[in-house]
Amino acid sequence: MSDDPYAADAAFYDAIHGDFREDTGLWLSFAGRTDQPVLEVGCGTGRIALELARNGHEVTGIDPSAAMLAIARAKAEADALEVSFIEGRATELALEREGYGLVLIPLDVFLYCQDGEEQVSLLRTLGETLVFNGALAIDLPGPASGLDPDTNGQQMLVFSGETEDGRVFDCYHLHEDDLALQTRHLRVTYETIGSDGLVRRQIGEHELRYVHRFELEYLLARSGLVLADVYGDYDLGPLTNNSERMIVIARRSAG
Repeated sequence: MSDDPYAADAAFYDAIHGDFREDTGLWLSFAGRTDQPVLEVGCGTGRIALELARNGHEVTGIDPSAAMLAIARAKAEADALEVSFIEGRATELALEREGYGLVLIPLDVFLYCQDGEEQVSLLRTLGETLVFNGALAIDLPGPASGLDPDTNGQQMLVFSGETEDGRVFDCYHLHEDDLALQTRHLRVTYETIGSDGLVRRQIGEHELRYVHRFELEYLLARSGLVLADVYGDYDLGPLTNNSERMIVIARRSAG
């Protein structure tokens, strides 16, 4: 078994998520507010990091998946883009203190922190990388896209498509949600049919811990950070009961 937590997902990730652009305009606008480098935590195959670099920003992307980063590096090389990609988890790396004007935790990456201790450790680590007026941005599920135990155990087809190397596949999700623990166990199955007619399956297993607005504000305070703004979409609309996303902007506490 691979030690790479996303080894099964990497080959299919861009086919599913590569065309997602709803968030990139927002991150480009925040990156444009600083003349300092940008750090992306959980950069995956480079969807956001490469777009930031394409627009002239100095970017470092970190990710625990060697398979994801191999794809990101190949795309950067193909487009002649300078991006520093580092394999590892933020809390285990020697990141530059006060070296970044924007630190980004994009699309649900924060949910991979398994408990409060890990959440605070990550936030504290990232807070220390911010310049004194820098911003930490976290993109989380909003109230309208929370846990759903009513659909536990139901395998759902979420995507059908083709990888860059021509493999046609179906992607299925099956989750087990626990409202009391705020957790989701997500099984992602990628199903392909070979030229020999055999069905082949690759499975990724993910443990997610959901977090609510005021809970996150408390976690930020424990980590030496303060909530600056919270929004309900990528257009910076208000957070409401119908919000699919929760965009949190935090800064270092005074002093």
